[in-house]
Amino acid sequence: MISSRTFKWIYAGLWTLRICFALLGTGYIHPDEHMQNGEVTSGDITSYHTIRTWEWSAALPVRSIVPAFATTGITVWFANLFSKKHLTQGVHPMSLFRLERSAFLVISGLIDYSLMSLVPTPSARHLGLLLLASSHVTNTFQVRPFSNSIEAVLVALSLLFLRKINSVKTLDKSYFLHLLAITFVTGIFTRPTFLIFGAPIAYQVALGTFTYARTATGWLRLVVPPLFTAGGACAAFLVVDTLYFRGTLDDLVVTPFNFLMYNFSSQNLAEHGLHPHWLHVFVNLPMLFGPWVIWLAVRALVDGATLLNEKNDQSFEVDILHPTIIQMIILSLTVLSVQPHQEPRFLVPLLLPIIVLIANTGQLAHAGKAFWVTCSIFNFVLAVLFGILHQGGVVPSLFYLHSVVADSSLVARTNIIYWKTYIPPLHLLGVSERDVSTGLISFIDLAGASQGDFATSLSAGDYDRTFVVTPVAMRSMLPPGIMDCMELNQSIFPHLDLDHISESMATGVLDGLRLGIYTLSRNCCLNY
Repeated sequence: MISSRTFKWIYAGLWTLRICFALLGTGYIHPDEHMQNGEVTSGDITSYHTIRTWEWSAALPVRSIVPAFATTGITVWFANLFSKKHLTQGVHPMSLFRLERSAFLVISGLIDYSLMSLVPTPSARHLGLLLLASSHVTNTFQVRPFSNSIEAVLVALSLLFLRKINSVKTLDKSYFLHLLAITFVTGIFTRPTFLIFGAPIAYQVALGTFTYARTATGWLRLVVPPLFTAGGACAAFLVVDTLYFRGTLDDLVVTPFNFLMYNFSSQNLAEHGLHPHWLHVFVNLPMLFGPWVIWLAVRALVDGATLLNEKNDQSFEVDILHPTIIQMIILSLTVLSVQPHQEPRFLVPLLLPIIVLIANTGQLAHAGKAFWVTCSIFNFVLAVLFGILHQGGVVPSLFYLHSVVADSSLVARTNIIYWKTYIPPLHLLGVSERDVSTGLISFIDLAGASQGDFATSLSAGDYDRTFVVTPVAMRSMLPPGIMDCMELNQSIFPHLDLDHISESMATGVLDGLRLGIYTLSRNCCLNY
């Protein structure tokens, strides 16, 4: 048993760690953390040149603009407004980065708040909060602008509203039903997969309100007004998205429908990678939450199923959260495993439900020191891996290049090439759209192109200066005729490239964990 004073100190320390990971951790987990949010909102609000991926295509948009603007968009808008009034230049890319992270840091606190209400026993609540706050999912995914992070917050709030609906008076019950209706619509427009997580909640709300109302007429009086609220929220999303993508209401844009149609095509999914159906259960789930937590969750599922079978016992009242979370875990894992494209972040919304389940069933109370020590080590290692190391040099390299390119004392036609890295979020480079359109600044993302394509790009175009950004290990693998033409301008540590482990190891521990920013010699003859 942990004392209240000890809990407060540990929890405060974990929140401090979360803040550090959010504002200082430049690890780059997946391109979607930028391309589904900050890259779009910054491109619309600031004058910076950005990349709009296929998801934001006006022909078939699959992402609603509302969640993005409601999170990073608001903070960027205020920052841009301030910069126009008080600064000679635009918002600094580093400020954009930290504003985006700050927005998601704040909304991650809603998950903590939800857990406080969902776990009524103080001792179990304290243990649940410590497990939540120490999770690498909380310290990485939840403080980054992923749509999955927003979805996880909305799932947590939906469970909170379910608990409120089943424990308050009629007037307040109606109030929380309206909040739940708005949350459901927001979740569906954020990610249609929210339906999978939300379906058990909707079922329990329908069942609970019908039991409370006792008659069909009373039930309709209770649920119809929230349904109108849901309809109004849905209409608002449709109008905003249609005006954003079309500029007129003549051609209605329904992004959740477009999302589903795109993902129902196996050909489309093949472009993003196909995975075995067992990947979520046997790899992604343990990697996200840890094998020890999964073991406790399995035990809680078995105990919960036993309790459900005993619900005919008049002396036993089944907690509404238990069956709901059990249904949510089983349904989401089943449906998401059917889809051949499986990424770990798709399961992020299950973090809170799993912790609530094992906390309320007493599993955490019986977990010994070995559990907490191994969990802490596991989560810290993965938090450092994904929060700091993984592709960790990409964002700092953009900050550095911004300081070089933005130097008004030198006007030079500049070419920037990225090779063997994740796609750089260009709003963090901070160059104006005008400079790109006039050809003053050119940007090329070669991704995983071959050495031949890379060499060809070096000799293409006539520029005053060319910067090449690539892992030091990749540069050392180039032919001498090319390698000698690349002069190291700046190296950034750490940068872990998991796609080229063998090359990094061959280069050495330190150089293998560095991202190099090279200047291409103008008078050098490229031989390859």
